[in-house]
Amino acid sequence: MATITDVSKLANVSKATVSRVFSGSRGVKSASRDAVLRAAEELNYRPNVAAQALANQSSDYIGVILSSTDAGQVSTYLPLLAKSLKEKGKHMLVHFADNKDEYDRLIDELKQRYCDVIIAIGGDLPESADEKVIAIDSRANDDHRSIGYDFNFACESACRFLTSKGHTSIAVVVDDDSYASHQVLEGYKTALQNSSIPVNRQLIVRANNNSEQAIMTLLNSYHPFTALIVMRDSQAAVAMRLFRDFNLATPQEVSIMSLEDSPLASQLSPSLSCISYPSQQLVDVAMEQLDACLEGRPVREQPLISGRLVSRDSVTNRR
Repeated sequence: MATITDVSKLANVSKATVSRVFSGSRGVKSASRDAVLRAAEELNYRPNVAAQALANQSSDYIGVILSSTDAGQVSTYLPLLAKSLKEKGKHMLVHFADNKDEYDRLIDELKQRYCDVIIAIGGDLPESADEKVIAIDSRANDDHRSIGYDFNFACESACRFLTSKGHTSIAVVVDDDSYASHQVLEGYKTALQNSSIPVNRQLIVRANNNSEQAIMTLLNSYHPFTALIVMRDSQAAVAMRLFRDFNLATPQEVSIMSLEDSPLASQLSPSLSCISYPSQQLVDVAMEQLDACLEGRPVREQPLISGRLVSRDSVTNRR
């Protein structure tokens, strides 16, 4: 028996487009609609009318997908989402993913469980993401509702703050090859170029779920640096420990900044300077998008949300 996946492959469109064609949604190009109908006829595909009827009703369930490798993301977002959704009389179905294929599978699974909307945090969203998906800090497309922290501006701001303190050799640790990491690197390169500081690729490392190895790579590179920018407060904690092991004092010899500002930041010694990640504001905007989605309002581009500088003790003035 033919499936929606078979139809999407034959028609060369996304599964979301196939779903919109058979649900009668507007906004599908005529060429795509014709291709879907031809593919469905050729494959003798018949959509499940009962499932469609259920899917068009409100279930009061909201699917939430988080990264299985980012404990900070989980501890930050789950309480905020749970509180906000409870106030709206909605229930969460929480799942975890760590790659695009898992995001794809979980989005389809949550749709089949008749979730009103799916909130996906981080990762690269698949083609099956549509206007019923609210994406936080993910690569955007024209079909889903996208909200994001301005990682580019955050890293650029951190670099500007460090250069204002006399730092000209600044290292950076990014998470992986994700959208957010790419934005951090763009901000890093822009800030250095604007300050006429050459970009040294030896001072750019990816953690890839192993922050200790990333910091050790920097220490073993024999390229001196006086400041370090990390995406996560936990990465800063690892860096401080390793620097102590190598008899490098923070901030006297190496200043550190994070682009997060979780509760851990103020507990570290020295306390951590940050460009704060506006998690509450992101959740508030996500709830506005949830209302728009439930009311059938169209997808509209949202401006990225900026963090603010929180200056503590982990940065010293070298001038």
